[in-house]
Amino acid sequence: MNKQFLFTFVVITIQVSFAQTTPEFSSRIDMGLVEHPELTEASGLVESRKNAHVLWSHNDRNNQNRLFAFNSAGTHLGIYWIDGVENRDWEDLAIGPGPIPNVDYLYIGDIGDNDAVHENKYIYRIPEPVVDFNQVPVEITIFDVDTIIFQYPDGNRDAETLLLDPLTKDLYVVSKREFEDIRVYRAPYPQPTNQVFTLEHVATIQLSQIVGGDISPSGLEILLKTYTSMYYWNRSSNQNLWESFDNPPIILPYVEEMQGEAVSWAADSMGYYTLSEEPNNIPAHLFYYPRINPSIVVINEIMQNPLAVGDEFGEWFELFNNSTDPVNLMGWIIKDTDTDFHMISQSIVLSPGEFLVLSNNSDSTTNGGLKVDYQYNDIVLDNSVDEILMVSPTGVVVDSVAYDNGVTFPNTKGTSMALLNENMDNSFGLNWRESTLTFGDGDLGTPGLSNSGTIPFLSIKDIQFTTDSSGLSPLFGQRVTISGTLSIDPFGFSGSTFFIQDSVAMWSGIMVKYTSAAQIGDNVKLTGTVAEANNALTILIDVSDFEILENQLIEIVPIPVSTGEISTEGINAEAYESVLVTVTGICDNENLGFREWSIDDGTGSTRVYHTLIGGFTPILGNEYSVTGIQFYRDNNFKVLPRDINDISDPSALSDNSDDIPKIFELHQNYPNPFNPTTIISYSIPVSTHVSVVIFDILGRKIHTLINEQKSPGNYSLSFNGSNLSSGVYFYKLQTKNFTNVKKLLIIK
Repeated sequence: MNKQFLFTFVVITIQVSFAQTTPEFSSRIDMGLVEHPELTEASGLVESRKNAHVLWSHNDRNNQNRLFAFNSAGTHLGIYWIDGVENRDWEDLAIGPGPIPNVDYLYIGDIGDNDAVHENKYIYRIPEPVVDFNQVPVEITIFDVDTIIFQYPDGNRDAETLLLDPLTKDLYVVSKREFEDIRVYRAPYPQPTNQVFTLEHVATIQLSQIVGGDISPSGLEILLKTYTSMYYWNRSSNQNLWESFDNPPIILPYVEEMQGEAVSWAADSMGYYTLSEEPNNIPAHLFYYPRINPSIVVINEIMQNPLAVGDEFGEWFELFNNSTDPVNLMGWIIKDTDTDFHMISQSIVLSPGEFLVLSNNSDSTTNGGLKVDYQYNDIVLDNSVDEILMVSPTGVVVDSVAYDNGVTFPNTKGTSMALLNENMDNSFGLNWRESTLTFGDGDLGTPGLSNSGTIPFLSIKDIQFTTDSSGLSPLFGQRVTISGTLSIDPFGFSGSTFFIQDSVAMWSGIMVKYTSAAQIGDNVKLTGTVAEANNALTILIDVSDFEILENQLIEIVPIPVSTGEISTEGINAEAYESVLVTVTGICDNENLGFREWSIDDGTGSTRVYHTLIGGFTPILGNEYSVTGIQFYRDNNFKVLPRDINDISDPSALSDNSDDIPKIFELHQNYPNPFNPTTIISYSIPVSTHVSVVIFDILGRKIHTLINEQKSPGNYSLSFNGSNLSSGVYFYKLQTKNFTNVKKLLIIK
């Protein structure tokens, strides 16, 4: 909050306490889209100590030798070229003191080395340029560059973390790829710039895949992050930095980002920022985790210019108690720096975590439908520039906000200004945003509620269903909560990708980017941001509140579809995106690239992409039955089999029914459609436990035909559907190593 006249004292006190207590940070805040379109592989991140609310970043491997400056709302401020150096693999930034006293330097770590082939690594040091957080973007070349060249004492290493200790000016490099044996190396100050020198190995940390880090401006707090977690250590001012790593780390809040490699302390140590690369063309946002900052009264939301009613009927602002103690506002004064003045003359107790709406009109029939907790008078909120001060009975200005007609604060009409988080400095305009939720008679705001509003709990169809030819979700960019069942085991880097469905139907599946312990068949609930990957694949990223549920939601079975309807131009290609399907057809192209081929059942050719399966080669002209996720990549829809059992070759079955089958196979029922009985046949090549189950179109189990141990052979089962209504049903064969589903139709 804006603690006037006490700022220096408060900062000093906080820094001492940080080193002695476990820190507490609030949940993540989306500060905004990082604007510059060429900052696509952000790896390093620091916030300036001298340029208020200015951050620096750069692209990593084989990119250009430039830094990007932007403010804490993500607004682009400039490109700064570094003369005479190359970006072999810039992986991190550090900021702080250097050779000249009272000068801040930027340290650029060219320390990435995926294959550990480079003996010499480089750190480039430049005096930090002067940048204003509100400036018109510039493009400047920096010529004054120091080059620090080093080697490791124990062989070549890949690293993505560069740290600067502001207490000693020592530099530290943290390795990345050693499994549970991450190494911390030290370059003592002064680091030579005229010779190659060798780092000191000073600590080993029982973590892996460290991709970024930072040391706080006080030098007393250390952050290291992996792709999935944020780790924290503290130290005393008389302790060597590396000795901090003798203690186990504290895990801080972090919502996993796609290829998130950058972290930076805020300049005031009151939080930390994170930034990700832009894999699959997903725009990167700047995120902030504020330190929990108890304050008894916070001015949290302001409606200075309503449109549903006139200003004289509907102006209001909101207070929030961000402390652990209740406060009685009787005797408090509301004022500005001019003549507005009002003393609260009645007892109003504001409890911890409670909101209080104060307005010039408490009549909801005339104030725009606003529910008011306290009506004031003699206070007018100017539409352009004004102040609100909350003064305690002892004359202390507890909190104040001075908005500025759109210079940095939002300039709103019919929309309230909302503080991004109650723990943030509300005196700075970039920490406020325009409200987006409707209240009362139609103005936008969240009076009496959290400014973030509520995250809707939706079905996957609500997210996926679209009539847009591009396939873009109507909820693109929004935070949503969903539940569903994993249709595939997590795959990709560190198992960070999976698909879930919440029914067995069109529009029922979605891809999720998140590292978890969930497995196929698990029912989960999660919150995420709707994004688009590969230019057309709807996915959920930045997942939080992930929970594996104990209750059974639904069993996911493949939906039989024709190849033509889910081909790239098929009428149902988009509808079955991320849904588990089964297709059967003839291989009409056995090689469309790496592990990619196609089949056709006569309705049109569709692609199969068996990237998760090694050791399989399709044969041109053979018939295949393929189960997998309908997937979009490289401008084409394709079926993604989960394992080798998702691909079967009916032609591999012997014509002699007495022979032992060579593969698992579930055959199409006959007759189909039927009334009331049909025959379901299957083949198993080994002795195994077998179940055959009937499901309705919602995935609900209707009948179990068999559930027992069976010897190798070909089997047939009779199913009587006389007690069922007309419609589509599914039957599933499941063994230990094989699952397949087909569709049957009852017509009465």
